[in-house]
Amino acid sequence: MITGSDHSVFLYRLKLFFVASLFAVTASADCIKDVRGEVYCGGGRCIVDRAGTVWCSRYYEGGAEITLEGQVLCGKGQCAKDSDGRVLCSSELGGTVLIDSRGHVRCYGKCEAATADMCENTRADDAID
Repeated sequence: MITGSDHSVFLYRLKLFFVASLFAVTASADCIKDVRGEVYCGGGRCIVDRAGTVWCSRYYEGGAEITLEGQVLCGKGQCAKDSDGRVLCSSELGGTVLIDSRGHVRCYGKCEAATADMCENTRADDAID
C-alpha cells in the first residue's frame, strides 16, 4: 500500500520521467544537405547555420545546437539550450540531457559548454558507380 508521502514521491518521479521524455534530445551520426545541395556528414547531429553552412558534432551521438546569434556549437554528448540561451552538453560521449521545469539543463555526467571546436564540416564522398 502506498502512503501519502510515498505516493507524492511516486508522482514526482513519474512526472520527472514524462518531462525527461518530452525534453530529451536525440542524436546519432547524421548527414544533411546544405543550401547548394551538397551532403555533409558528421559523427553526431548536424545543423545548418544562418549562412547556410552545415556543421556537425565530431563525436558519435554528439549534439549540436544553434545559438541565438546563429552560430552552431557542438558537444561530446547531447546538447540543449538553457533558459538564458547558453548551449550546454553532456561531458560524456553520447550522454543525454534534459531541460527541467525551471529551464535548467541537466546532463548525464557533467554539463559542459558547447564549443565550435567540437564541430566538423565534412563533405560526404560521392557514391561509387
